[in-house]
Amino acid sequence: MTGGELNRAGLVKFIARHSWFVIFLLALLLRLYAVTVHPVPVPTADAADYHRLATDLARGSGYVNEAGVPTAWRPPGYPFFLACVYALFGPSVRAATVVQAVLGALTVLLIAWLARSLAGRRGGLIAGLLAAVYPGFFWPARLLLSENLALFLVAAALCAAVWLAGRWRAWGALGLGVLLGVGTLVRGPHLLFSLVLLLWLAVQFWRRGREWRKGLLTVLLAGVGLAAVLVPWAARNRSVFGRPVLVATQDGMGLYSSFWPPVKNGRPIWGSLPGREDPVVAEAERAGDEVAVSQSLRRAAVERLKQNPSHFFRVVPSKLLSLVAPFDWETFPHAEGATRSLNPVYVLVLIPAMLGVFVLRRRGRPHGSVLWVVPLAVLVQTFITYGSPRFRLPAETSAIVWASAALVWVWDRKRRGREVVTRGE
Repeated sequence: MTGGELNRAGLVKFIARHSWFVIFLLALLLRLYAVTVHPVPVPTADAADYHRLATDLARGSGYVNEAGVPTAWRPPGYPFFLACVYALFGPSVRAATVVQAVLGALTVLLIAWLARSLAGRRGGLIAGLLAAVYPGFFWPARLLLSENLALFLVAAALCAAVWLAGRWRAWGALGLGVLLGVGTLVRGPHLLFSLVLLLWLAVQFWRRGREWRKGLLTVLLAGVGLAAVLVPWAARNRSVFGRPVLVATQDGMGLYSSFWPPVKNGRPIWGSLPGREDPVVAEAERAGDEVAVSQSLRRAAVERLKQNPSHFFRVVPSKLLSLVAPFDWETFPHAEGATRSLNPVYVLVLIPAMLGVFVLRRRGRPHGSVLWVVPLAVLVQTFITYGSPRFRLPAETSAIVWASAALVWVWDRKRRGREVVTRGE
């Protein structure tokens, strides 16, 4: 064997022995590439608001709006995360995106562990590689968006739920609740995911007959952990506004704009907020503080839907198209003059993922149904609000795992076919 062959053999052996580290390193390098080669040095829109909130927190000014008044317009979890980074490194966007690159690489390991639990070791390795190179997962690191932290928390909650379903521990159920609470303070819709996940856990124990009490205790303990995280924030908001706000005061505007968004060239612009040009918004802004404005918009949305129930169903096709379209207009870098980018890898993952659904079901993998939790929560969220590439990201975690299961199945089929041919010869 030549020296080159020995080096290649040694490299292959090293990769096989340290495969999880190699996956982490690959994921980290791609995310560092995203944040260094395609940086966004000046945050805009949502990112600019997160940056300002985190900067004020790091300086000790509190959770305040641009006027210096206490606010609850945005969920506080992600700004507090950024504030911790800024407290260590100063209000540096670059430092925050590098930390997000590391967080994204850790998220890849969580997805790999989840796939390993459901589809075996090879499934875990393939899922890790897919998640590491998946554009939808590494481009967000360059932007100050809550999805970077939320995706990590969703993957962690799925892993914790699968572990808890197989090795029940009281402290595990309590810890899961805390994890879900933190996720809810990062993104409000995470509460819907939390409820669906806890329902899934309860069903897992109920199906075992005598273990239904564990399912009930799991939900109760997780509820305690969830409340332990949310109650202090709600109490703070009650002190500030005189009324408790569970997560954020943007819910009213979010609900209203999810059925009556701004329209451009006859098409709804999902994700954009209507301004004073909308008479309902103009009227709501005269209601008082941000809690009163949110309540006014929520009432207006409900009343308008009651008066015209068919409107709810008329906008569903447009919302679903915005959810599943193979384009990204929020996190990918775009060519000059373009407003969106094609994401062909998204389509390439979906194709084997559809096969993977049947593979896992056919093989009867325990707890494989947990992969339906996120897509179901995202679908319900789309009906209530709207769909977008950012909103579907958590569901793409399940698609990655399903795709890995399908690729393992295809590999096994080909190997068995070659063995049959060899024996025939």
